Amino acid sequence: MEIPILTNFIEGLKLFFESKKLRWFALVFFIGAFFITVWERLGAILGGIFPGIALLVFSGGVFPTYFMLVAVMSLLGLSRFVVSEDSYKKSFIYTIIWGVISAFVLILMVFFTFPLFIFLFVGITFLGWIGFQAYFATRTSLGFAKGADVGKRSLLIGLFYGAIYIFNYAVVIGAAILGIILFAPTLPAIGLAILGGLLALGFNFLNGLILVAERNKSTASGVAVLGLFISLYSAYFIYNVLKGFDPALDLVSIAISIAFILYTMSGIGRTLASRAELDTRFKISREFAATLTFFLASGFMFVDSVFTLIIVDPGLQGVVSDVIKLLLFPFIALVMVLNYLYHSKKALKEAIPISEPEEGEEMEAEPIEEEPGEMEEPEEMEEPAEEEDISEDWDFDTTLEEQEEEESSEEEFGEED
Repeated sequence: MEIPILTNFIEGLKLFFESKKLRWFALVFFIGAFFITVWERLGAILGGIFPGIALLVFSGGVFPTYFMLVAVMSLLGLSRFVVSEDSYKKSFIYTIIWGVISAFVLILMVFFTFPLFIFLFVGITFLGWIGFQAYFATRTSLGFAKGADVGKRSLLIGLFYGAIYIFNYAVVIGAAILGIILFAPTLPAIGLAILGGLLALGFNFLNGLILVAERNKSTASGVAVLGLFISLYSAYFIYNVLKGFDPALDLVSIAISIAFILYTMSGIGRTLASRAELDTRFKISREFAATLTFFLASGFMFVDSVFTLIIVDPGLQGVVSDVIKLLLFPFIALVMVLNYLYHSKKALKEAIPISEPEEGEEMEAEPIEEEPGEMEEPEEMEEPAEEEDISEDWDFDTTLEEQEEEESSEEEFGEED
């Protein structure tokens, strides 16, 4: 049995392993992700002892810079100069060369064009990646709701929606209370967690109003499931913010982080790769789609590791990304649910003309609308009057020969006279 969400996830990841080029880029990305994660944790542990560890953390920026340059080369159709299609050995040599160039470009941006560095890495990769995560998370929630759409609206279904609505409040408030009791976080962490929780509760309130308005429509299941997913996401982020950053290798947290990254990679990769299949003037190669995705993902991880190093408050160290996700997810979810309702109503309006009667049915109905009197009036029966006029000069009871004989006898009689 095929599960659409899982199938789409796998299909999206296939993009990054379709050729030797893409497999090499994927290998470089996973190596970079590993080193950025390790250096982030080393920086959190040894930052106060060895200030020079900051350079090691900063060196992780070489990987997103590398993918940024490779994406530009791929967009220009020059990817053959950065990776080989035939040999991994040549690809390794190319990667070393472009790695050195990337380090040089990174240093130039930091010292000479620092606003550009902030725009590319914080504005594009960090915030852009979180935005994509929120977008694809809400889109998947709505997609799951469509697959689980309930056709019959009954009192039981209404009670079920109401239970989900109340549960959404409980899970967000419960995560905040549990985190404060278990971890005794700092005041800034508590303040941000409460702010994010209020945003999540505010979204749930608005979502509840929409659910009441759509309760008897097919869109109600989508609205209800989206509210549930956003509440669960928010509860997870609140828990992480209150727990704080643990530099030790927490396998559960690492597994969840990897799952988020792979899921977003799959969504972005599938979306970008679809442009390569379109017959339009603006087409992108699969190499560009893959390298742009790796640029966003590695840039997000790099900026997150730098925030871990420069944040002074121990309660916020390593949780900046969770704070931004906590604040951003409800807004994107609200936009997505409104967009979902708009397109659902638009599709319903476009489907109405399809239910009109077909031509065959209309033709069968036409004779019923006609008045019977029109069929009974013999309008053309008056035409035989002309035939009566003709019959006065022509005797239809005699034959042609008899008439000719009569005419000849009349002529002879005239001559005798």
